[in-house]
Parts: sequence; structure tokens; C-alpha cells
Amino acid sequence: MPNNEDVYLGIDIGGTGIKGGLVTPEGKLLTQRTVATPVEEGRSGIMREIQRLADSLIADSAGQVTAIGIGSAGSIDPHTGTVIFATNLPGWAGNPLALTISEHTGLPVKADNDVNAAALGEAWAGAGRRFSSIALAALGTGVGGALISGGKIFHGFEGRSGEIGHMILKPGGHPCNCGQQGCFEQYVSGTALNRIAREIDPEWTSYILMQQFKELDARAVNTMEQFVTDMAAGLISVYQLFGPEAILIGGGLIDTADLWWDRLKQALRQMSRKSITVERAELGNQAGIIGAARLGMLAAGHV
Repeated sequence: MPNNEDVYLGIDIGGTGIKGGLVTPEGKLLTQRTVATPVEEGRSGIMREIQRLADSLIADSAGQVTAIGIGSAGSIDPHTGTVIFATNLPGWAGNPLALTISEHTGLPVKADNDVNAAALGEAWAGAGRRFSSIALAALGTGVGGALISGGKIFHGFEGRSGEIGHMILKPGGHPCNCGQQGCFEQYVSGTALNRIAREIDPEWTSYILMQQFKELDARAVNTMEQFVTDMAAGLISVYQLFGPEAILIGGGLIDTADLWWDRLKQALRQMSRKSITVERAELGNQAGIIGAARLGMLAAGHV
């Protein structure tokens, strides 16, 4: 069990930034720091910055860091903390991430996928803390997903669970970079909204689409009605497959939710007889750090 002096270091590795923070056993973020991800330098440069960030935060803790957790973009072996693949981090595949950082710091380290870490953070200290099981749909450039039950990540076979962005929503639809066609994230993501906006008007972006939707432009309203319908269809599938007590929606698109949230709730009621609880994620950009710190608690055997 943790004691009152323990703190945990959480590190969240993305394609543009590496965030780190010190977190208490209650899930309170004490200190946060961010450095740029030097993707142009490949694995060695990224690892150098992670180690520097870890060293500086450990120094800030006055020696109270008990363990480290890491959430990283890409597919991570949850047992060994080794990177299986990552499309936006050059040279990242095959990296024994957890082992390397553990050897550098002398502390126990656990690593997992960044969306899994964010979901764990929400389940522990965010919008999911009231529920025994949650699914997280992270709507950003693409769509990430994760499943938490009983405070633990459900990884599935070889860590493959939670890829809700690659559920096939429309067979034969828009091609996806995963090799399939008609994936959920091709219709419900920031990238999808930019494409859809340009289909209305080549000068439009997703930002303009949202502004026009707010002003009740008929083209924008029709487009967003379809967007919400597609989102509801995907969320209903998640609910029917996994039966979480609640589905949390996070990611960059949640910043626009005031414009479409009520329509989403209405679409869910119209499309399913089940009472599906949908909540907005609460922790924002801190979810990955806090969830990674929770991974550190697991590494230390304090959960």
C-alpha cells in the first residue's frame, strides 16, 4: 500500500509533445512539465528527452517518486512494456520502453498505450470514478478507445481490444489507413470533419463547419446531424459488445460538444431501447499523465 509520502511519476508520450507529472496516491497532479517530441531524431532523441524529463521531475520530488508509469502512442505490450508498433514515432517499434526507463532511474516502470492510460486516469480520478466499468472514446485526429473494468485495463488478446476507431461503420466506405474501408474514425473524428467540410465547400474547415452549424446553416446542420447519427451508431455498438456502465467521450472534439451533445443524447434514445449512459471526460490533457501514474502504482504493487 502507498504511504502519504509516496508520489508517482506519470509520462505521456505523443507525436508532438512529451508530458510528465508527479501524482499523489489520491490522483492529484502536483507538478506538470512538457517537452517537444524530437521525432526527427528518432528513438534515441525521444528516449533522451524522456530520461531528461524523468530526471528533472524525480529531482523535484525530493526522492519521493516510488514508481513510474508511461503511456505512449502506438501499440504497447502491456506485460513487457515493449513497443510493438507506432505510426507517428519513427524507430519506436521494438523499443523496450519500460525496461530502459527502469534501468535509467532504478525504479519500477509500467508502460501501456496512451489511450489506455488516459482511460485509466478517468476511471481513477475523472469522470469514470463513479462507475465500475467504462469505455473511453477519444475523438481527435482519429478515434482511440479503451475499456476499463474494476479499475483495470481490459487488453484483450495481444492487447488488441479497444480499437473502436476501426469498427467498420459503413462497409465499402472511405478507405482507412488501417487497410479497411468505412471505419468509424473515417466519419467521427477531426480528420473526418475536415474532409466532410471540404465536401460542402472547398474553402471550409471543420472550424468553419462548426461556426456555420452554430449559425444554423442548412448544409452544416444536415452534415452535423449525420455526424451525430454516426457517432451514436458507433457508441451503441460499443455498448452492445462490452456493456460498460458508462461511455466517456474525450479527445479534442469534446471541446465542441456544447454544439452537438444534446443531439447525441437524442440520437441514442431514438436508435436504442437501452439506457446508455454517456459522459464527457473530465481530465482533458492531464488524463494521460494521471493514468500513467496509476500504471506506476500498479508497477509498485500499490493497487
